[in-house]
Formats: sequence, structure tokens, C-alpha cells
Amino acid sequence: MYNRKEIREMIDNYKWMKNIIDSKVYDNESTSIAQYGYQSAMPKAKGTTSNKVLVKVINKNKALRKYDYLIKKIAFIDEYEEYITNEKDYHILQMLKQRESHNRIMSILDIGRDNFYSRVKDIVNILYNLQQETDSSDTSYSSD
Repeated sequence: MYNRKEIREMIDNYKWMKNIIDSKVYDNESTSIAQYGYQSAMPKAKGTTSNKVLVKVINKNKALRKYDYLIKKIAFIDEYEEYITNEKDYHILQMLKQRESHNRIMSILDIGRDNFYSRVKDIVNILYNLQQETDSSDTSYSSD
């Protein structure tokens, strides 16, 4: 469950998180060891874990957890954005997700600074409240 500040940060960071997921940075797996060229002549690290497979598995697991966390954040915004019924608020969210500057958004939508930040706060509150409703309905479910 995210607090309001985290939701606002997720909206602001949406674009780079989406770029990382789309670029599949964590899918690239390189287990190769330099066999040719000057890298092969370089001294090898001493005093580290000698089990290279274990080290790779641990590092891969750590990277996948970070990757999954980014996916959950992106999915949270994408899942609840359809509940934003006000047209301007919806378009503000879309432009914030694309990292448009606040001044540009205000100019495009012809709204003032106070109105803009009030709408952003409303968007965050909508997402926060929807999350609260979903969490409370999930916990009230009981199996037979």
C-alpha cells in the first residue's frame, strides 16, 4: 500500500520506470568471462565468493525483485487511471506520465498554477482512495 507522497513520486517517475521495463535492462544476462584480448590478461579478483553461479543467481534475484517492484508501480498507476472521470485531470495525469513540464501542461490546458496543483492533488487522492477501497475489500473476503 502506497502513501500519497509515494503515489505522487510514482506519477513523476512513471516515464523512466516504463523506459527501464521497455528496454529490458534486467533481461540481459551476461555470464561470460573474458577469454580473449586484454581483459583476459587482467588479474582476477581475489577474496570473493568462488561460486560464480551462486553470485550470479543472487545478483539476478536481486535485480528481478527491483524489476518486479517497478512493474507493480507502473501497474498501479495504469490500473487506477481509468477511475479518473474528470477530463482535465485525466489528461494532466497522461502528460505527467510523459514527463511534460508543469508549465507546459498549464499552458496546454489553459489553467493556472493553483488550479493545476489542486488537480494533481485530486488525482493523487483518487488513486490513494481507490487503493484503500481495494485493500479493504480484499481483506474482507473470506474463504469457506
